[in-house]
Parts: sequence; structure tokens; C-alpha cells
Amino acid sequence: MKYQLYFSVSEYEKKDFWVPLLNYFLSKSDTIEIHCWNEEEVVIEETKSLLKGSFEMILENNLTIFKGNKALDVVNHLLTNNVDIEGKIKWFSVFLSKSDTTIFQSEHWGGEFFAPHVNEKNIAFIKSVMPSDTNFIQYK
Repeated sequence: MKYQLYFSVSEYEKKDFWVPLLNYFLSKSDTIEIHCWNEEEVVIEETKSLLKGSFEMILENNLTIFKGNKALDVVNHLLTNNVDIEGKIKWFSVFLSKSDTTIFQSEHWGGEFFAPHVNEKNIAFIKSVMPSDTNFIQYK
């Protein structure tokens, strides 16, 4: 049976869950979409230089959006160079998709998450890597 799972963390300082959580969903995805607020100029420039034209860059309202096929260098960047000097996830939102279907969303600099098509095994993994005070809302 498939479920939709929303979950959020109240403590933004600790991001130990980020790598195992993102890696889990990256392994199932083929497309990455990254959203940054336009005023996050340092993060935008860093992301732009990493992607070197391999991702489409879209300017929409107050957002800069990068979208493209999953590539090893981008995956490594998301997993190893993911926090800013304040210790929060660099990107406002990260969306992972497979065959144009969203499989995972990280929002609000890694504070809120949504997995729209997960089974009980997926949910058990997510709960195993998230902090004990994580708020989970699961529905069909």
C-alpha cells in the first residue's frame, strides 16, 4: 500500500539525518530540482558554477530554480556540501523526481519534508534516520 508522508523537524541546528535521507531518495530519482530565493546570491552562484549549464535555470517571481537530470557531481554536492555557515541546509527547496513524478520534497531549508508515494518499508527507513522529536503525518 502507498502512503503520503509529511514530516518536519523542530530543531534546525542538527542535520545529521540529511545525508541518509536525501541519499535514500536520490537513489530512486532521475531528476533534481533546487529552489533558492533570489537574495541568496552566494548559494545561487555556487550552485550555478557547479551545474555549469547542465541544468536549466529558471527565474520565477523571487526564486531561482535549477532543474536537470541527476548527475554524480550534483549528487555529491547535495550530500557533502549541503550546509551554510549558519548550519542550515543551503537550498530553500529540493525536489527529487522519477519519470516526472515527484518522489521527495525538502522544504524550508531542510525543516519540512513530503514523500507522496511511500510504502511501509520506506516509512520505517525515514523514521529510523530522523530525530526522535520529528513530527510525522501519514495518510493514504
